[in-house]
Amino acid sequence: MSRAHTTYAEARSFVPAARGVDVETPVAGFYRYRLGQGTVRGGVRLWYGPPFDPVTGEELDRSWRWQAEFDGEPIDFDRVWPACAKDPLNEADYRALINRRAWAREHAPDSAYAQIGRRHDPLSASAPLPF
Repeated sequence: MSRAHTTYAEARSFVPAARGVDVETPVAGFYRYRLGQGTVRGGVRLWYGPPFDPVTGEELDRSWRWQAEFDGEPIDFDRVWPACAKDPLNEADYRALINRRAWAREHAPDSAYAQIGRRHDPLSASAPLPF
């Protein structure tokens, strides 16, 4: 058995499909992201719309802009985009991450799950069990 003769000039090189993210065009949706090394992953929600008043929560009559929330709390959009784009979520998984943080704030306030940006120590007695 022999192989067909192909010269290197005739062979087509393998070119993988581009799988990047266009950082200039944000995509509204839900993502999973870690704010720092060793911290707990949380849910990010991105949307384009009018800003909300941080005190009352009502919609302001201002120009629309890209906005972000990390586990339900406002965060600077540039801090999470485009790094979060590599790990998209559906809305149900996003809500589960928010509920986990709310549960930890009530039942395990010293854990990294309860405090945004706190380093996670898996051997800590205050860390909730994974099941």
